[in-house]
Formats: sequence, structure tokens, C-alpha cells
Amino acid sequence: MRYVEELKEKLGREPTFVELQAFSVMWSEHCGYSHTKGYIRKLPKIGVGGNAGVVSLDEYYSVAFKIESHNHPSAIEPYNGAATGVGGIIRDVLAMGARPTAILDSLHMSRVVNGIVEGIADYGNSIGVPTVGGELRISEHYKHNPLVNVLAAGIVRHDLMVESKANRPGQVIVIFGGATGRDGIHGASFASEDLTGEKATKLSIQVGDPFAEKMLIEAFLKMVEEGLVEGAQDLGAGGVLSATSELASRAGLGAVVHLERVPLREKGMLPWEILISESQERMAVVTSPNKVERILEIAKKHLLFGNVVAEIVEEPIYRVLYGDELVMEVPIGLLTDAPEEPILDYIPGDVPQFQRVVFEDVNAGFVFEQYDHMVGTDTIVPPGFGAAVMRIKGNLGYSLVTHSRADLAIQDPYWGTYAAVLEAIRKTLAVGAKPLAITNCVNYGDPDVDPVGLAAMMTALKDACEFSGVYVASGNASLYNTYMGRPIPPTLVVGVLGKIDPRKVVRPKPSKVYAVGWPDFDLSREKKLWEVIEKLTDEGYFVLSSSRLLTRTHVETFREFGFSVKVRLPEVLPLHQMVLVFGDDPKVDIPSREIGQLSR
Repeated sequence: MRYVEELKEKLGREPTFVELQAFSVMWSEHCGYSHTKGYIRKLPKIGVGGNAGVVSLDEYYSVAFKIESHNHPSAIEPYNGAATGVGGIIRDVLAMGARPTAILDSLHMSRVVNGIVEGIADYGNSIGVPTVGGELRISEHYKHNPLVNVLAAGIVRHDLMVESKANRPGQVIVIFGGATGRDGIHGASFASEDLTGEKATKLSIQVGDPFAEKMLIEAFLKMVEEGLVEGAQDLGAGGVLSATSELASRAGLGAVVHLERVPLREKGMLPWEILISESQERMAVVTSPNKVERILEIAKKHLLFGNVVAEIVEEPIYRVLYGDELVMEVPIGLLTDAPEEPILDYIPGDVPQFQRVVFEDVNAGFVFEQYDHMVGTDTIVPPGFGAAVMRIKGNLGYSLVTHSRADLAIQDPYWGTYAAVLEAIRKTLAVGAKPLAITNCVNYGDPDVDPVGLAAMMTALKDACEFSGVYVASGNASLYNTYMGRPIPPTLVVGVLGKIDPRKVVRPKPSKVYAVGWPDFDLSREKKLWEVIEKLTDEGYFVLSSSRLLTRTHVETFREFGFSVKVRLPEVLPLHQMVLVFGDDPKVDIPSREIGQLSR
């Protein structure tokens, strides 16, 4: 365990075996964010935080959204690693009281790994949540460390939003969902070390059950609708330990946990195994004792297990019992407040002359055609053209996009990250949406070997958000993406949420094609480009924004819809400020020239 000497000092004694297991989870990078907390604190924030970020759309509705990684599990066990990544992020959104309505992914691999794609497809399709977009980056840089980042979003009425904490002594915590087994034990600590580490085995990988997740979604939303849920958290990394301790600690309270009450599916599980198991499809609900009977009734009706597992107490202690046996007792703040590594002040240089680092130009249609993007019938813009657009009702909708520029960040992690934010905003504007908020996943190598690169990425995220006025609502960090000490490129995946009137979405039609903008990059021109994109979409032009201008995915997607695109693409630098505009004679006050046509 990384911080064992610090733990001894704070406890004032030698930690017990169970305490070592517990703190190795809670103080892991995956749960404790030791290397990134200082940087996260400096980011400009928006919305309501919790299990996911929540951003208001109008006087009635908000969008809960978040992106998370399941990189390490997907490297060892592609199918279950990717599938449970979908399940976990769906529950983060659900825990805010939101009905999950959309999934996007961001996949970085050395080749298309069918198990990863099938895991995402099977899980999302089975629970009835459409996978509506994403990105696929193919490069040998990810041969041993594929990146599987999944973004989920959901809609919640303001009056039904759920807090991610308890709020008074006397409340209880009900855990319901699937039964608990040994799968996923030490999954969080495994995700916080080199893939060649001692925990890199399939024993650390959770096994998903999407049909149980579907029942969990409906049961939880029924509880929310009936006013039974006073706080909630999904059981992801750290299992019972993480969920119960964090729900209590966020309110400055304590918890008494009874492990013998946790529904099990394996015989002979030891108390510490029950405590930290990361078995999937489970939720923790904070409620009043008089509401418990109805909660358990709803869980049973949906074929789920459930029981009261903990009580909220005023004393800020975390006490774990197994029958009459005291398993563990520590100050709750010590458990949930992981040690924090110092952060670096990073001063960026000028934008470099980027060289072209080749990521394979593949048709991502091979991937997204396996996803059901139309389930729910609210998908307005299908995958393949950029940002996804989803309808809520009438003239209210939202857009989502995932985007990254590791090809630039491997050369300059600051400007590569900065560019990813700017380009994700361009893609949002290109479908006619107003950018509202950002979620991000910081995928990085070893911050102990190279802390400067991490500082550059986090500083760039902060600076780009301040420049754009689009702030961070949620995020995730996945560090130690290394194999035999070799790191991945610095890869920050940006997810941007936008607000849009779905009736005004522009669809492609036979027209001329124009290249609008500049073949190189100058930050002082960026907001001018945004103004032009907004003007063009308002006037009914179809706009494509891409770092490659036009990709194989675009071409094949046009073909799927009966179009043929014939253009002579201009030469652009790896970092440029140019978009493609489909229509006749766009009137703009920046460089523009006709380059071809889109025809039937």
C-alpha cells in the first residue's frame, strides 16, 4: 500500500489486516484522486456536483452527465471490462435521480477489439439506453493499455434531483440490487497501478448483468418518484465501503455498517471481502426508517435483493460489524480523505509547430452500427456526423460529443489538451447547439515518473474552460495507464453538453461544399470561428467540424444516407481552424472557398 506509513502515523498504531484492505481501496488513485485533487479544485465549475454533474436546461429539466474510464479492466477482460464500465456510469447518472437517456464512448486502441465493442453494445442495448455517438482512435500507442471511456447522460426534473449524501443522524442506508460476490475485489486498487502489477488478474474484474441493471433503473426511479430516496450512491469502486462511508462523510456524519445483512451470492465470504467487493448492479439509498418497508417492497417486486445495511450516526466514526464482531472502526474522515500529492505550477510555452502523428483513419461505422442508437426514439442526429442530438420534449433538446487530441498531446500535453476542448466546442456549435458544460476523463501514464505532463494537461483544461466560458460539471481521472513502465500518450477526453432546439437541427442535402476558416491555428481567431459556425447553422447550413476535415466515417455515413461527397480538401496543419460547410454561397467574413459538392 502506497501510504502505509502515513496511515500508521494517523492511526497512531499498526493498521489491522482489514484496515489495510479498506485503505488500499479508499486511498487508491481511483477512489482518492491523490494526484489530481489539487488541480480539480482549481477548475471553473458549473452545476450541481455529486455522483454525476447536473446542469439546468430550463425551469423544469436538468441533464445529469459524466464520463468515466474502465481502462484497466478492459485491458485484462475486454468484454466484461467494457460492459461494466457502461453499467457503472449509468448508475452514477441514475443516482442523481435522472433517467439515463444516452451513452457515448471514446475508444483508443491499437486495433478494434471486438470484445470491448461487444461489451458496450450488449450492455447498452440490453438496458434500453441508446449509444448515440463517440470516437474511435487507432494507434500502436495503446497496444497494451486500451482506453475505454464511457459517457452517460440522463434527464431529471429539478424537483426530483437526489443528493449524493446523508443529511441527518437516524437515517439508514439500504443496499439493493444484485447479490454480492467476490468479483471485483480490489478492482479500485488494481486500476491504480501498472498493468504488470500484482493485482492485474481477472479476479479484479467485475461481471455485469444488464438485465438486473434494467430492473435496478426502474426500481430506483420508482423510489424517487414516491419520495423515498433522501440520498443515493451507486456501488462502484470500493463497493459497500466506499458508498456507505462517502454518503455519511459528505454530511460530516458517521456510519455503523452491518455486513451480515448484505445479500450474498457466494458462500463463505469473509467480512472484508463483503466490505470491498465491487459486484455490479447495486445501489445505496439513504432514507428514513419509516420508508424502508416500501423501498424493500419495490426492490422485491423488481426481482432485486435488498436490506438495511447501515445507520447514520452523529459521531464522525466508521464502524463495521459482522454480527457481534467488530470488523473495523476508524474516523470516517480519515477513510474518505486520501492523502494529497503536491501539484505543480505549469507555465505553457507558445503553440508549437505540431508534426503529424498518424492515428489510423478508420470507419467508426463498424463500431457504432453494433449499437442501438434509436432505442427510445429520441435520437435526432445519428452517429457519424459529430455531436449527437437528443430530444426531450417539444422544442427542448441537448447535444453531446466526446473528443480528444492525443496525437497533439504526445508532442505538447498542454496545447494538445487545450485543442481538444476548443474542437469539442466547435463540434457542439456545428450541430446548432449552445455549449453548456464539460465532463472530462484524464487518461495518463505514471504521475510519479512524469508529474509535469499531468500538470500541463490539468492546467490546459482550466485555461481552456476559462477562455471558452464553458465550465466543468463532472469528471474522472485514470492514471497509471502504463505497461512495463511505458505510458500511453497524455489523453484527455472531453465531453461537451449543449442545449438545442431539436426542431432546428440542420440535415445534409445536395449542395456545394465550402472550406471555411484557416489552415493553421491562432488562438485569437478561435471565437471568431465560433461566431461564424453559429451564424451558418442559424442560416440553415450543415457544418462538419473535424481535425481531419473529412474522415472515412463521414464519407461512409453520407453513403449510408444516400449521398456521395466529392471534394478536393485543402492542406491543413495538424492543428487548424477550418470547418466544412454544406450549402450554397455562405456569406462569411473569414476565408472561404468552394471545394466540391454533396450529391445524391
